[in-house]
Amino acid sequence: MSIVGPRKYLKEIDCGTTVVYRHCPFEPPTEARIKRIDKEHYVVKSTAELRRYSPRSETKGDNLHSVRQSFNRLKSVINANVRGNDCVRFLTLTYAENMTDNARISSDLRQFFKRLRKMYGPMEYLYVKERQARGAWHMHCVLFFDGPAPYMANTEDDHPVRDAWGHGFVNVQGFSGDINNLGNYLCAYLTDDDQLGKKGARLANYESGIRLYNCSRGISRPRESRVSWEDYVEHVTSPNVYLVSEGDSSFTDGDGRPAKVVNQVFIER
Repeated sequence: MSIVGPRKYLKEIDCGTTVVYRHCPFEPPTEARIKRIDKEHYVVKSTAELRRYSPRSETKGDNLHSVRQSFNRLKSVINANVRGNDCVRFLTLTYAENMTDNARISSDLRQFFKRLRKMYGPMEYLYVKERQARGAWHMHCVLFFDGPAPYMANTEDDHPVRDAWGHGFVNVQGFSGDINNLGNYLCAYLTDDDQLGKKGARLANYESGIRLYNCSRGISRPRESRVSWEDYVEHVTSPNVYLVSEGDSSFTDGDGRPAKVVNQVFIER
C-alpha cells in the first residue's frame, strides 16, 4: 500500500465500513471564485476576466467531470448505508410501455415503495433513473435494511415485487459477502456496458438537468471532515484497514494551473 505524501488539504469521507481520503494540492476556496453576470457570462474574480459559460450539455455523459462527481457522491452514499451486503437488495424496474414521461416516475415509485414497506417492513432506499435506447425510462433501486434483507421471490410464477410495481419487468438481486466496496460495484454496474466491454459507456444515458439519484428521507449521509496527515497515516496503517482502490484526477484549477487530486478508498474489517 502506498502512503500519499503530505498535501495542502486532506479530506476524510467516513462512510461507515469504508473511508475515502481525498488528497488535494490546494486549500478549498472560502468564497466563490467567479461572479455570474448573466445566463451566458461570468467573471473570474482573481483576474477580472470575462468568460462565457460552456454550452449546456444534452446528456450528463457530455460532461464527464460532472457525472464522475455525481457517481462518486453516489458511491459514498451507498456505502454509508450498508450494514452488511446481506442487508441490501438491488432492483431493476422497467415499463412494459415506451414510457418517456420523467414527471411520472416519482409518483409511480412513491406508491411502489409504500407497498414494499407494507410487504417487507421498514427500509430506506435510493434510485437512479436511466433511459433505454428506445427512449423509455427504467430505474435502478437500492434497498437498505437494518438487518438481513427479507427473502424476495424472483421467479416468473412467484414475483411479489413485480406485482407491487405493476408496470413491467422487475429483477431482484442480492449480494455476497466478498464484495468489499458495494458503492463502487453498483456504480460500475450502472455506467459500464458489459456487452461492449466498455467502462463508462452508459454515461450518455443519464440526462443533463435531471438529478442523478433520489433518496428516502432516512438515508444516512457520509461524514466529511478535514484531517491531519499524521491521523491519516495512523488510520491507514492499522492492521484491520485495507486499501481497496486508488486513483487520481487531473484538471486545471481556478487560476489556470494544472492540478491533481488523489482519491483512496479503504475498508475496515
